[in-house]
Amino acid sequence: MKNLEIGEVRRSTKVLAPTADFEGAFTFYYDETNNIKKFYVRENDFNYIFTANFVLGGLVYEGAAPNVQPLIDSFKLQKTAKEVKFKHIAKGDFLDCLKSEKLRRFLQFVKESDLYVHYTSLNILYWSIVDIVDSAIVNSEVAQKLGPQFFNHLKNDLYKLSRLEIDSVIELFYDFKYPNIKKKSIPSFIEALTALFDGYFEKDEFHVGLESLRQILKEAKKKKSLPFIMDGDDFILIKDLSQFYLRPIYLFKNSTHIFDNEDSIFETLKEYKILDGIAEIKNYTFVDSQTNQLIQLSDIFVGLIGKLTNYLNTSAREKIETDFDSLFVIQQTNIDLLIDLIDISHNKNIGFLFSIDSYEELSKMDVIRMKRNK
Repeated sequence: MKNLEIGEVRRSTKVLAPTADFEGAFTFYYDETNNIKKFYVRENDFNYIFTANFVLGGLVYEGAAPNVQPLIDSFKLQKTAKEVKFKHIAKGDFLDCLKSEKLRRFLQFVKESDLYVHYTSLNILYWSIVDIVDSAIVNSEVAQKLGPQFFNHLKNDLYKLSRLEIDSVIELFYDFKYPNIKKKSIPSFIEALTALFDGYFEKDEFHVGLESLRQILKEAKKKKSLPFIMDGDDFILIKDLSQFYLRPIYLFKNSTHIFDNEDSIFETLKEYKILDGIAEIKNYTFVDSQTNQLIQLSDIFVGLIGKLTNYLNTSAREKIETDFDSLFVIQQTNIDLLIDLIDISHNKNIGFLFSIDSYEELSKMDVIRMKRNK
């Protein structure tokens, strides 16, 4: 049993998100999509597609549970269907999903009810490479004074470069058994990594970030130290996702958290004793989704967000602009409802929405919002 003392991590999170209400008593329902369980590098690829984010989330309310039976009845599912799933509501890629009338019904119902949405969205490639930047910054007193916005700028540029040079990045990670680089191999790793920068220094979007990162990495090279990528397991970029299940449990300690049955997560969370001082936090349960309508509806929302992240991660801004210039009426209605629902939930509690992603991908939502407002 591992003791997880939550006091300090809650305090530090509140500093970063001072307007979030982590003390309220909410009821959260969860499902997940793109649950990779483990993410590792192989000789020529990763074990899992990295362009769709892992998303954990669903519906949340405060007070009494709303009656969702009328919504479920309106879907008119076949009698053989034991529960509502996202696949019953919408199919295809994100833009195809937006053509669904059942999806419109779902989004409209949630928007007009006392329900809100919540999610944790994790870009798994971004999460796998940010330790390179953090490790470099630890070795540079000058860089440490430049602050989180500067750090995130470096991480964003490294992520963008990695997307463009993904085959070379995979080869690099495999050759050095990343994230378990040996001390003697640190100089060689940094040389190989910064060699990938060479073709991008003259591009305005990369110049400042990559040049800054190269200079910081020079200090790490002299010290033969990249602390956050030296003591991992060979090739294992993400060992498990338990921390993302634990996070809402301890942040919203006064709330109730209801998860869809997931044996591996259930067994992992059982290993933790969550402590708030001397008090143990026992605020979560796992249930069979077939017996819980709000988890079934959470599957719809999370499935849609998973499709959205894959669309954003694989689409250039120009393509998004073109796509959103030619939407059908039902597609425009659904994207409007989705954005409204996200905004309403954000306004209710900024703590409901949490993304670990690059500026590059997050900013693409601004393209959709701008198209929506024209």
